[in-house]
Amino acid sequence: MLTHPLMRRPIAVCLASFCLLATAAVAEEPGGLVAGSFGEQPLEMAIAPDLSAATIIGTYADASLSGMLTEGGEETVFLTLMLSGELPEPEELMLEIAFARDMGANWRGDGESLTLELSDFSVSDGIVSLSGTVTGEVKGGPFLETRPVTLSFDALLEQVN
Repeated sequence: MLTHPLMRRPIAVCLASFCLLATAAVAEEPGGLVAGSFGEQPLEMAIAPDLSAATIIGTYADASLSGMLTEGGEETVFLTLMLSGELPEPEELMLEIAFARDMGANWRGDGESLTLELSDFSVSDGIVSLSGTVTGEVKGGPFLETRPVTLSFDALLEQVN
């Protein structure tokens, strides 16, 4: 189909607008990324949108995000981070890291051994934007060891009531 030279610019503007709208729609999908280290081991995993959600009532927030690391078609590491309390500094914090290949290697930390620094906790159109960093120590494993952990997360969570 031939287009007149004067129509090329409006068509290009329409296509560019469509691409921007499509990008904005994709950006609002639940999910995200958790990256950091557990002891000497680097961790980077996708946040599972179907296992993560947040509730905000006034200044009180309750959020849970879960991530999974998959290698060779098998889930090998599971991570769950839960926080709740008054924003901007929720009082309750829990982190659990579990290794699928070693059932005795579950690691846990809470507000006593971990520090949470939130950089964003906001709501827009039913999606909660949550980002920040957790640092400190987790305890567990087969010998109840303590290991340092540093995790940064950037998540979009479905807001639930």
